[in-house]
Amino acid sequence: MNDTMQNKLQSYEKLFFVLLFSLVAYGFLSDFLTISGEQLKASLLVTGAKWLPVVLLTPLLIKGSANNYVWLAYLLIPYFCWAVLKGFAPELAGLLGIGEAVLIALLFTLAVSCARWRKRL
Repeated sequence: MNDTMQNKLQSYEKLFFVLLFSLVAYGFLSDFLTISGEQLKASLLVTGAKWLPVVLLTPLLIKGSANNYVWLAYLLIPYFCWAVLKGFAPELAGLLGIGEAVLIALLFTLAVSCARWRKRL
């Protein structure tokens, strides 16, 4: 039973980190696709600053404390709100905002699941 739970936790954590890095890359890609010209460098700099707290929390997540996953879940709530607001933008920017909101919701769910399985073990 304990071995099965450990395998489930490992698969959740692998999926979590893949989704985390995909989400950060998606944030940069969505800015790259929707902003052009002189504003692109500034926009990518702002996006980097926006995702910096999540990236700084990643080494603590690798150590594997359940509380770190919970903190990341709390940290994702404003990101989700911002992505939902971006979803109301017209055309491509709105579609990319909806995609970002879905990815953040999935990451939030995985973070809570990883915390739950860590606490059980």
